Amino acid sequence: MADAVLSFAIENLGNFLVHQVNIRIGVRDDIGWLKEELGFLQASVNRAESRQEDEIRLWISTVRDVANEAVDILKRFQDGQASLEQGHMDRFLNCICICKKEAQLYDIGNNIESLKKKIGVIKERRLEYGIDNILAGPDVKQKERTLIRTSAIDKQVDVVGFKDDIQKLMKELNSEDPALKIISIHGMGGLGKTSLATKLYNSNELRDFGTRAKVCVSGEYTIKDVLKRIVKSFKGPEHEQYMSNMDEHDLLQYLSKLLQNQGCYLVLIDDIWDINAWSQIKTAFPNQDNGSRIIITTRNKKVAETVDNKGLAYQLRFLREEESWELFCKTAQPTDQLENLGKEMVGKCRGLPLAIVILGGLLLHNNSYDYWAKVKKHIWRNLTDDSVDIVEILSLSYKDLSPQMRDCFLYLARFQEDQIIDVERLKHLWIAEEFISEDEEGDGVLVEDLAEDCLNELSNRNLIQIEYLQLNGKVGSCRVHDLVRELAIKKAKEQKLLVIFESSKHQPNLIHLLKGQRRHAIYDGTGKYLKSLEQHIFDASFLRSLLLEGYEDKVELKEMKLIYTSFINLKVLDMSSVESHWIPEEIGDLVLLKFLGLMSNGGKTVAVPTSIGKLKKLQSLWGGSDGSYYTVPREMWELPELRHLYYLFIGISGRLNIGSHQIKLHSLIGIQMREWVKIDTVNFINLSTLHMLNIDGEGYSLESLSSLNLLKSVYLVGPIKELRFLPDSIMDLTLCNSHLKEDPMPSLGNLPNLTALELDRRVYLGNKMVCSQNAFRSLQILRLRSVYNLEELQVEDGTFPCLKSFQALDCEELKKIPIQLERFLTEFGKGEMNSFSLILNVFFRYW
Repeated sequence: MADAVLSFAIENLGNFLVHQVNIRIGVRDDIGWLKEELGFLQASVNRAESRQEDEIRLWISTVRDVANEAVDILKRFQDGQASLEQGHMDRFLNCICICKKEAQLYDIGNNIESLKKKIGVIKERRLEYGIDNILAGPDVKQKERTLIRTSAIDKQVDVVGFKDDIQKLMKELNSEDPALKIISIHGMGGLGKTSLATKLYNSNELRDFGTRAKVCVSGEYTIKDVLKRIVKSFKGPEHEQYMSNMDEHDLLQYLSKLLQNQGCYLVLIDDIWDINAWSQIKTAFPNQDNGSRIIITTRNKKVAETVDNKGLAYQLRFLREEESWELFCKTAQPTDQLENLGKEMVGKCRGLPLAIVILGGLLLHNNSYDYWAKVKKHIWRNLTDDSVDIVEILSLSYKDLSPQMRDCFLYLARFQEDQIIDVERLKHLWIAEEFISEDEEGDGVLVEDLAEDCLNELSNRNLIQIEYLQLNGKVGSCRVHDLVRELAIKKAKEQKLLVIFESSKHQPNLIHLLKGQRRHAIYDGTGKYLKSLEQHIFDASFLRSLLLEGYEDKVELKEMKLIYTSFINLKVLDMSSVESHWIPEEIGDLVLLKFLGLMSNGGKTVAVPTSIGKLKKLQSLWGGSDGSYYTVPREMWELPELRHLYYLFIGISGRLNIGSHQIKLHSLIGIQMREWVKIDTVNFINLSTLHMLNIDGEGYSLESLSSLNLLKSVYLVGPIKELRFLPDSIMDLTLCNSHLKEDPMPSLGNLPNLTALELDRRVYLGNKMVCSQNAFRSLQILRLRSVYNLEELQVEDGTFPCLKSFQALDCEELKKIPIQLERFLTEFGKGEMNSFSLILNVFFRYW
């Protein structure tokens, strides 16, 4: 984090010297000296940030404060110059301005003299603390960069030690008792309640339910928000527009009526903290004696025993010794030499699964005996009642991260408790926040690959939990355990990386909370936050990143303009979780933006203004969280740095020619075919991911895809005439509702790089598919879902030589799985939703 602050300060000092040519030589020399000194300090900071000695952390904090102070000095001078240059000046006024400028230069000289003294102290402390000697020692963080790819087979939810629990609970869920039954799983944080409940919810052993939903309540909730999320889980995000004007009473009635018409239902309500939450929503779940079931998880035994006096309150136990070791081995992969050391440390975890997997993730990347002994020594120094505190293991794992990884981890604090995090969005945010530098690109490795490396390292260390895997085996969404999140929030605030504003919580000293923080996450009370801005409680120009997360908030036009005109130095602005019906022209004033999340629009179409063309540094543009629809100007397509367009569901007016300078677009998610055919795609030379919906293969041609030679991941929704347009570069392919009249397997089997294939819903109107000999030479994952007409799947010998996983769901007419595929058959949870669900919901809304 300090390295990023120094880089920002050095960049600003350099720009100042370039643009401020008419300043006194003494001031120019002082600024040049300051830039040079910070450059020298940066080299030491780069090495020092991976160390955790108290002396080093204190020294780094002082360096960071000096760098921030240097930026503030320049900012005050530039603001003063801007005010002097406004309007026409006669000779007399010009003289006054010259005097004022000289006064400002005098002030800046004095301020720099003060910084010189502070830097002198920093140098003295480096010698006094022996920092150079400490840094000269071996650094365990030096290791070669490796590209880690997750696997859809290796990363399935693995609940160790709960076989008996699953059988008992499954018996309750599948019982023939027609009455509504509530099963409450309770136990302390980190025991695996959510993992167990999710395993049950997704299990193929579960009997059929007419409809199902899952939602997390957590300790921070509003009943209105919980009810909305339950409805959207049942019916999809497009139902947001029907609920926009409903209060709690309306939502309770709406949900109850909805469930009365759906038959037998299953609901998973995760992480209820108090009985009040359940008391306020329970009337929404009708008992129609049709075998419906509700699963609840809670830390509170009283809650579990109170929700239903006829239900089952199931206390989850700690893992036994052999189960603990089995779980540890799955995460840490110890050698025989390390077994005794490992067992000693695991024993101190006292059977708590979260502590075990975090410890395993910490030890996974270094299998040296000395390193494991060092970790054990640290644990033994911090034992409480002869057992290790989970917080201590979490802190140890955090300290072991590289500086870059620490920034990426602490940034997770910006997401709300138990929030499902879209991984692509997270990676784009990391890049826009400059935690991951584009300077590291090269040798075919993109900055997005580097971001994925960071994500996979956090996953391997079990600091994030995988929520969903994409077809290709990459992580699609994740979440953060609340104990891990508490650590991220605490450290993020200490490091001044990010601060959270919540009007629902008592935060009396807003000046202390917001001042000096470059990233604000607003969970609720957008109006109150903006009021504090108008009252000058904090300096808006200091802010670099702003997140508005309030699902209940509607932002008015006046407030939108205030945001766009006040936060002029923002690089990240994410408003996709709040609702507004306007995007004012002032959005074009945020010329430093790299990431922009447009607000949701409540099901209405919103026009993006032409001023968006001013955002020359914009890399990622995301639509609202409810699948909002936007009309976009031609200027958007001319943005030279634009790499990713996600969930905009855009409308284009007339024929669109893409300029030769827009060649960086990598991802285009959610475009409709009628808009795609208006685009001259000749300059989409780097497009690698395309998700297209509302396809009409009879009326339009998809031949333009054949020239996209870097296209790797493709989702196509809607009728297609034939598949010859698919380029050989494709690796991941999903076809949905294609209504193909001819067997698609001969064409698909010839794609040389195809590694993952999903055929979904009415993809083929025939009843027989034939996979010919030597076809699908690279395919590793094959999914068939709701291919209703399919009666026979014929697989010839020599097909699928690389296959690892075959899944089939709701292919009711397919009575027999070919013998060549039987050994690859893997579980496909009934409750599983893929990352394409939002696109499918919007597809059915607009088709």
